[in-house]
Amino acid sequence: MWSNNNYSSVLKMYLNKYTSLKLQVNNNGLIASVEKEENGLWVNDRNLPNILNKLSNDFNLEKNVTIILQQ
Repeated sequence: MWSNNNYSSVLKMYLNKYTSLKLQVNNNGLIASVEKEENGLWVNDRNLPNILNKLSNDFNLEKNVTIILQQ
């Protein structure tokens, strides 16, 4: 999976604290938004998209996707 190569260490760090993450990825491969699950509610995270978009994003998905990661 693309996240294993590009984002795995950052995502593992977040998943140690939160049970689930929801990543909105646009068709250019940029992380448009991230939500973390806190007490059963999805809460926007403003820092994680900035961190992830500074990492490699050399892929083109051709459409917007939502990825949900859980522990």
